[in-house]
Amino acid sequence: MKKKKIFNKNKRYLSPSVVLFIITFIIVIISTVFSLLEIDASITEVNNNTLETSLVTMNNILTTKGFKNFFSNVIENFANYKALFYLIISLMGIGMLDKSGLLCNLLKPFKGIKNSISTFLILLLSILLASLGDAGYCIAIPLSAIIYKYLNRNPMVGIITSFLGVSICYGTSFIYNNNNLLIGKLMESAARVEVDKNFSFEIYSNLFINIGAVLLFSILGTLIIEKFLAPKFTRKNKCEIEEVKTNKKASFFTFITFILSLFLIVYGLIPGYPLSGLLLNNDASGYIEQVWGNGSLFKEGITFIISLIFIVISSVYAILSKKINNSQEFSESLTFGLKGIEKILVLMFIVSQLIGIIEWTHIDQVIAGNLIEFLSVLQFSGFPLIILFFFIVFVIGIIIPSTITKWNITAPLIIPLFMRSNIAPEFTTFVFSAADGISKCFTPINSGFIIMLGFLNKYNQEDTSVTLFGTYNKIRSTILLLLLVWLLIITGWFLIGLPLGSGVYPTL
Repeated sequence: MKKKKIFNKNKRYLSPSVVLFIITFIIVIISTVFSLLEIDASITEVNNNTLETSLVTMNNILTTKGFKNFFSNVIENFANYKALFYLIISLMGIGMLDKSGLLCNLLKPFKGIKNSISTFLILLLSILLASLGDAGYCIAIPLSAIIYKYLNRNPMVGIITSFLGVSICYGTSFIYNNNNLLIGKLMESAARVEVDKNFSFEIYSNLFINIGAVLLFSILGTLIIEKFLAPKFTRKNKCEIEEVKTNKKASFFTFITFILSLFLIVYGLIPGYPLSGLLLNNDASGYIEQVWGNGSLFKEGITFIISLIFIVISSVYAILSKKINNSQEFSESLTFGLKGIEKILVLMFIVSQLIGIIEWTHIDQVIAGNLIEFLSVLQFSGFPLIILFFFIVFVIGIIIPSTITKWNITAPLIIPLFMRSNIAPEFTTFVFSAADGISKCFTPINSGFIIMLGFLNKYNQEDTSVTLFGTYNKIRSTILLLLLVWLLIITGWFLIGLPLGSGVYPTL
């Protein structure tokens, strides 16, 4: 009787795809109203060492022009959704890792470890994978689900843990990437325009605070997840696991293959030797830019590189241990990880159209531009200014998941404003990145949120189905506590005056 009540109650909940359709409809209505009311925003950009302000007006999607634009860009919107391709590529490698039995064999020594230890390791791994951007979600989430399965834990806890790990430190990991370069360069330009013409951006300027944030979130995040998230999921979600016998010969040659693969990748990242540095953009100035800047083969192909390593070592193990005996079984192993992701593909299609509508109507720029302008005219300074900025970035992040898009709108006005309040640009970027990470935990437009929802559905064995609002209810308290941790880190670092990096402090 109780199960029937739960089932009937659950019938009233809307599926994630329907909720996303409703959100799309709401965005269309709001943008139309804004357009009719002629609501606009002033967007400031840095151009030729000067600040230039342009007026952004709303486009009405419910017009002939709007309809033509929408229907002519449906395929293009979906094709431009990079997370779709990151996911497919990564799942080929991760599926092969699972199907070959290699991952199960690797995790045998870890069976029986404390839940807190496995949570800490998955959370730390996910935080480090945040340096891959959206590709980090595509690797961390499915991989964590399989790891939790083999550790006899509920895979749904692993899925949410990895999602939170990638999101929460999306821009504050101490492994630097292209986003860090772009944010730093724009920060430098904005600082030089009106305040300090000699200001120079250093890539490691926030190294100390980034390392501190990663360690604190790995430890405190583990405690929060084990206390407030994990108990919300039943333990019956354990999956049936096929026992895999250890093959010493296969394990040995797999290890050798892995070492050789790593050597080739590392050699491709070292310049100055015969045939070395092939993965770098050797035309870039600094090494970090050579690795992560535009034109770097490593940056453009990192997802494929990781997936290829998984495929190669899994193939070696599977062939030597007789798990793969012919080409047909090899092909089936490549597609093994793609099973059960049809719901993710549908959600990605809907979100790609939603993002296309948001960008064409300019509703994102209008909302963000007005919020930033509102902050710039307030007479706030010091710590109140920092906290207000944090929450404004969080609100903007709900409708603009892209970190660089937010920063392009934010930096030209905020960097000079904070510098006049004696707040260092490096600390301003840190506060921005912290708020950006928290917003990625909340917004359903974030590709990571969509991937999380899809894999929760794939591994769900609960009495109730996975819905968007149901997921929010599960993770809300955890995210709010992580938000509190961010505020404590920002507050403590600023008030104590701890160095952000070598010779860099929160205040000027």
